[in-house]
Amino acid sequence: MSSWMDVQGMGNGKPEASGPGAEFTAGGGSADSTSLLDGLNEAQRGAVTHAEGPLLILAGPGSGKTRVVTHRISWLVTQGGVRPSEILAITFTNKAAKEMRERVEGLLPGVKGMWISTFHSMCSRILRREIEVLGGWTRDFSIYDTSDRNQLLKSIIKESNYDTTQYRPAVVGSWISEWKNTRAGEHPESSGGMDEEVFARVFSRYQEAMRSNNALDFDDLLLKVLELFEASPGLRDSYASRFRYVMVDEYQDTNRVQYRLTRHLSSVHGNLAVCGDPDQSIYAWRGADIRNILDFEEDFGEPKIVKLEQNYRSTGNILKAADAVIRKNCQRKGKELYTEKEDGALLNLAECGDENDEGREIAMQVQGLRARGMKLSDMAIFYRANFMQRALESQLRLAKVPYTIVGGVEFYARREIRDLVGHLKLLMNPSDDVAFRRVINVPKRGVGDKGLETLAGWAADRRLPLLQAARSLEALAGVRGRAKKGIAAFASLMENLEASREKPAAEALEELLLQMEYDAWMAEMDEGNRDDREANVEEFKSYAAEYDRLYPDGKLRGFLEDISLVSEVDGLDESTDRVRLMTLHAAKGLEFPAVFIAGLEEELLPHFRSISESGDDEGLEEERRLFYVGMTRAQEQLHLSYASYRMHFGQTSARMPSRFLEEIPTELIEGYEPEVEETEILGVFEAPTAEYGALRVGDRVRHDHFGEGNVERLLGSGINARATVHFPRHGNKDLLLQYAKLEVLR
Repeated sequence: MSSWMDVQGMGNGKPEASGPGAEFTAGGGSADSTSLLDGLNEAQRGAVTHAEGPLLILAGPGSGKTRVVTHRISWLVTQGGVRPSEILAITFTNKAAKEMRERVEGLLPGVKGMWISTFHSMCSRILRREIEVLGGWTRDFSIYDTSDRNQLLKSIIKESNYDTTQYRPAVVGSWISEWKNTRAGEHPESSGGMDEEVFARVFSRYQEAMRSNNALDFDDLLLKVLELFEASPGLRDSYASRFRYVMVDEYQDTNRVQYRLTRHLSSVHGNLAVCGDPDQSIYAWRGADIRNILDFEEDFGEPKIVKLEQNYRSTGNILKAADAVIRKNCQRKGKELYTEKEDGALLNLAECGDENDEGREIAMQVQGLRARGMKLSDMAIFYRANFMQRALESQLRLAKVPYTIVGGVEFYARREIRDLVGHLKLLMNPSDDVAFRRVINVPKRGVGDKGLETLAGWAADRRLPLLQAARSLEALAGVRGRAKKGIAAFASLMENLEASREKPAAEALEELLLQMEYDAWMAEMDEGNRDDREANVEEFKSYAAEYDRLYPDGKLRGFLEDISLVSEVDGLDESTDRVRLMTLHAAKGLEFPAVFIAGLEEELLPHFRSISESGDDEGLEEERRLFYVGMTRAQEQLHLSYASYRMHFGQTSARMPSRFLEEIPTELIEGYEPEVEETEILGVFEAPTAEYGALRVGDRVRHDHFGEGNVERLLGSGINARATVHFPRHGNKDLLLQYAKLEVLR
């Protein structure tokens, strides 16, 4: 649901303590201060009761940081006399914000007014109030998700006469996102190369189209607030003055734009508390900058530093194994993690033949845990790359183990839901041409590409949105055949729905379903899935009704904003008894009694890009942090596995165990044997076929995927015969000669 709170607050007065590092004393509010501190350890209490000045909370995994943040909010209100409306708490997912909000409501029943929000939701909310200061947008702007963005880019690339197979919309979209997050406010310029020229032109047209569509993408939500604050110091100061206490959770995941926003929002009072862990910074690929937390002391004076080192989640053996791994990193702030739990079971390590064997092994382990009374929903399988999902799914299905994929095709990505959302977005924002193009033929109205192109040309000449053009008799006069009638019918539908703009979400949705040709729409989609699609529509209606119940003032506008900011993890259904499958990145913030981490192989974890593309150890250290995050999701059992052979890019190649396995003390792993020389296992090289009979170390060879390289080592015989080949662009590859189809070039 909605990820923020802002209702008229209560409470007056000033903190009883002042000065950097001071603590509040009891007496500023009505709640019992003792109850707020009950059950907290000494470090947690220090963080909760800190008053004025910056605060850095270094929170190890499972150390109760959410409890600390929520108790700190409660302490500020009840013991510090801080008004709820003076508090801003920011986290990274709607799921985390919802949990934080519910905990605060439990501690402070009836007290409302603080903003508890994600960065994107907070910025969206500010823009709903202030965006007209920038000019070019109205408060009814649409929020484009990745799919909307890519659809718009596809149109722009085509209209610019560029090849969409060479300049794929998803790739161009990623370039744009990276540019915005790393070079906020700058416009790309061509340096003479073709790619740079295309990017600069597409970027410019994309920005123009977003403005004309009255739309913002996820990156824009943050950047436009930054633009507002830096262009209007008075506006910035009004928000910075309002929020006397700013708290940012998961600070290690902030990018430089979020860092700058945080500085602005805490610039008046200086009471910034950040909570995070450099050892869990795993999002550099989407702009997260570990320097934000590593340099906090330099950036914000002399903060109080609190280390949360007691782990309440994992058993002793899991924690010791994870700690041994992460200590190999240099970019970190030292912590001495400990737990009062028992050591528990040793980590389990399985060496598997190939990816299917690995899937069978994991399915068997899952069945065993289930037979011993563990629920399937208490188990999770993590993997580094999405391609690994196929083999795991296949083996779970064969073993009849129910599972669900976190980050797969989510509810709001389903066709029927996107169709309904598209109608509602266009209703709220008639300038949204992307939404118009999506739903003009829902259900089919005979509006083909030619008819839509004619309408779009007329609209472009007059700089009008497509929906306004659809209502023009002059525009329709140029459209021929069924398309003319279809466009007119759609314009009439949207006109009939206009009265629903200010209605509660459920009423607006019900009116849309009543007005549109529901049966025709359903009949167009796969008949075999009609029951599922109708069930999804009913679920969507229930969700809208629930939103209206919780947020009666939000109405349709608030509902659309709420669902626009849903993330992958927010869609995790915790009520069904199924094994969870997800990438290691998606596992952040979750925990399970039993965790399986598959594919612990060199070039998978650590990923080959971190080894071959990084000139230093930054990429490798992030891969180690990713493994650490996966390990520390486990509460009771941690199962690790790797395959000796794996198919990827259509080739089966030999794999080596991940170097990270060697960093775990052997006494903590069940089934681990110290590494022995490969020659002791595989034996000396014997060519598997006459084709490779003359193959020698140093030979030049060509591979269909990796290109040309040099043979550096030959081992094994028969099916196990393999070559280590160095490819300049891809690094070293261990290839099974039976499958590699190497061409000898000498």
